[in-house]
Amino acid sequence: GRDPPPPPPPPPPEKQPTPADGGYVDLETLKSSPPDYVDPSRKEDYLSDADFEAAFKCSRADFKVLKGWKQQNLKKACGLF
Repeated sequence: GRDPPPPPPPPPPEKQPTPADGGYVDLETLKSSPPDYVDPSRKEDYLSDADFEAAFKCSRADFKVLKGWKQQNLKKACGLF
């Protein structure tokens, strides 16, 4: 007799979306129950540009040049800290 064929390989683990993939998360979800792949120290990076500007009242570029404490204060005001 012949050996049975080997079992098929397991499927690859599902890749979690990231902001680079367009895997954005809305503000309310980030505040209440962010997905596991969200880095808690960088929640703002998972907002779409439109959601980011609505939440922070500034562009991403303007936010990035703020001092760390100013960024933290804005994140606290939005509930993302």
